[in-house]
Amino acid sequence: MRVRLVKMRVNGVEIDRRALREAFGCPGELVVMDVSDQGLRRPVKVARLMHEGKVQAELNDVHIVWLNEGRMTLNGFERQQNGARESVDYCQAWLCTLDDSPHS
Repeated sequence: MRVRLVKMRVNGVEIDRRALREAFGCPGELVVMDVSDQGLRRPVKVARLMHEGKVQAELNDVHIVWLNEGRMTLNGFERQQNGARESVDYCQAWLCTLDDSPHS
């Protein structure tokens, strides 16, 4: 499904809602699937934003919180590496809007 994605948090901290209204969003294909997470040692539902065959963003343990009129909110956590190259998980939410623009 083609969407425009806006991340609603930075390093787990919620972004001010007024700033989100101004965000245009990153375009791509939203894909949701089950994967085997080696770090958690269990299956995990993952949402990925794909663009030109590459993963642009990934949300782990994803849940649909809200869905209405071509928009949805997904919650989960994103994994990043800190300065010491350690994996850190942050709470994250995505606001996804259906993207009706032609494919590039």
